[in-house]
Amino acid sequence: MFKLQYSKRYQNQMYTKYGIQFPEEDYYYLEGSIFCVADGVTRDLIAGDIRPYPKTKEEATYIAEHYPNPSGAFEASKIIANNFVKYLKNVQNADETDVKKAIEKANKDVWAINQNRKIDYVGEDLYCSEAVGGIITEQYLYCFGIGDCYIKVYDEEYNEIFTTENDHLWMEKFEDEYLKNGEYNWMDPRYRLLIRAGLRNNNIVTYNGEKVGYGALTGEDRAMEFVKIYKVPLEKAKYIAAYSDGCMQYFENKEEIKHTLENPDRINLDGSERTLVIYKNN
Repeated sequence: MFKLQYSKRYQNQMYTKYGIQFPEEDYYYLEGSIFCVADGVTRDLIAGDIRPYPKTKEEATYIAEHYPNPSGAFEASKIIANNFVKYLKNVQNADETDVKKAIEKANKDVWAINQNRKIDYVGEDLYCSEAVGGIITEQYLYCFGIGDCYIKVYDEEYNEIFTTENDHLWMEKFEDEYLKNGEYNWMDPRYRLLIRAGLRNNNIVTYNGEKVGYGALTGEDRAMEFVKIYKVPLEKAKYIAAYSDGCMQYFENKEEIKHTLENPDRINLDGSERTLVIYKNN
């Protein structure tokens, strides 16, 4: 039987290092064997300004003072995680069909905080979130994924036997192969407009015959085209890990995976905002 081994969220290390208050955007919620990790999509600073991730106390302070607070991205994360879990909690013998219904309902609930806003995709983007979540049964993990959060399943030797798909890799490849060969500059609002309004939740756009759109739960119906639903056999599984992209460095290779699963609170050492949930088969 799988039991919860670990669940925690840490803020961007640069903010905690200097005691700077910054809006949370990761959020997770779980009840028993039902869980969801959501990562609110980072917004521009007030008035559409933007800064890269901070490297100094001064940069971190500036961003914190000019970032929208409270964060609508955090509200989207809370809606998704809470409502996904609460929906499945009321379903008996849930399976992949119910997982799809639960995240579809949670996505629609996000639309309530977006529908009356004037969106320009720069200073005022849609409040939205990436997410993964699921329900663990005796035989299967039924789960979903969208964006660059992950669910991974490992055997007792720390071999990966399942992973959700990261659809952001399609967009990142497009950035590397096309945009960055020109004058691509994320500081230029035209490129943020392209990525958010042109590629996000767009299942049609392609480059060199490959999809380059990516998904996020914005409340739009078309976001569901990017939600992947999985049925994962668990007969060889020892660990189930769900995490936001801030934890990716802690799962880069087998040595890191082993270290993280045996000592999960190592994630407090370094990184951007990060959330990790681990279930272990006892």
